[in-house]
Amino acid sequence: MLRASVNHHDSDIQPDRIVGGAEECGVEHAKEIFALTDAVVLRDTAEYPDARIRAELRFGRDATDRLVMVAANFQQMNRMMDAIGGRVPTSVEPLAAEMGLIIPDHLASTTA
Repeated sequence: MLRASVNHHDSDIQPDRIVGGAEECGVEHAKEIFALTDAVVLRDTAEYPDARIRAELRFGRDATDRLVMVAANFQQMNRMMDAIGGRVPTSVEPLAAEMGLIIPDHLASTTA
C-alpha cells in the first residue's frame, strides 16, 4: 500500500529511510514519533509515559492522540494477521528485499 500511495502521488520512496531509524529518515521531529510508536507497539510501559510527554510537548495532545491511535491500529492489524495465519504475498518480496528485510519461511506465501 505504501508503494501504491507513493506511485499515485508521483512521489519517490526510499525504503532504507524507513528501516534506517530516526537519525536518517529526514522527517522533522522523527525521534519523538519513533519513541512514541516504539513504546506503543512494544507495549513498553516504562518508556511510554516519557515518550508521550515528549510528543505532547512537541505536537500537542490531539496530534499525539492521533499518533498513538495510528500506531495501535497498525499493531492491531499485525496481531490479527498473526492470529489468523496471514501470509506475506510474493508480490511484496521485492519491496522487502529493497528494505533489507527477510520474510521468514513461516510467513511466506506461494501466491501473489
